[in-house]
Amino acid sequence: MPTFESVLTDFGLLAVVIGTFFEGETIVIIAGFLAHEGYFNPYLLCLSAFIGSFSGDQLWFYVGRRHSDLKIVRKMSTLETFGKAIRLIERHPIKFIMTFRFVYGVRNIAPVALGLSSISALKYLVFNAIAAFLWAVSFTVIGYLFGQAAEAFIGEIAGAQQKILGAVVAGFAIYVLFKFASKYRAKRSAAGNASDD
Repeated sequence: MPTFESVLTDFGLLAVVIGTFFEGETIVIIAGFLAHEGYFNPYLLCLSAFIGSFSGDQLWFYVGRRHSDLKIVRKMSTLETFGKAIRLIERHPIKFIMTFRFVYGVRNIAPVALGLSSISALKYLVFNAIAAFLWAVSFTVIGYLFGQAAEAFIGEIAGAQQKILGAVVAGFAIYVLFKFASKYRAKRSAAGNASDD
């Protein structure tokens, strides 16, 4: 069973474009981690995440706008979250476009709901581009910083292991010296008792 890491290392940034076309937070974070490790250029990773996210959501907007009779659109429109999305779009259309990528359970239906709304295609395109860029930067940075934190943590563990090992060795040495001193005192005490007799 291939993992995200193996797919990313085998297919590179194409995997990021495809992954973010459909969803993508996880794949961007992992790719950001790999960028910190030197597998990817973080700027190209960010661009790839932007392209995938932006184009995927533009396609779903088009599906909602031009093909509302499709079975998948009708099925989406029956969901409770879809109704909530429509209500939010009616009240705060720009805010909704800017934030829906960051809300779990809304990402997949939001572009379709926006396509069915009265918002203009041009307005959606402009704000979708801005939102996709911010999203791509955010998750690339999260993955990259996670890589830094992991490296620092591993370094701290390595340092801690050395300290623990040193403490164990010192403790063992003290124990041996204590046992030796106890035996020496016991022998001297026994020798003193024998001489008294």
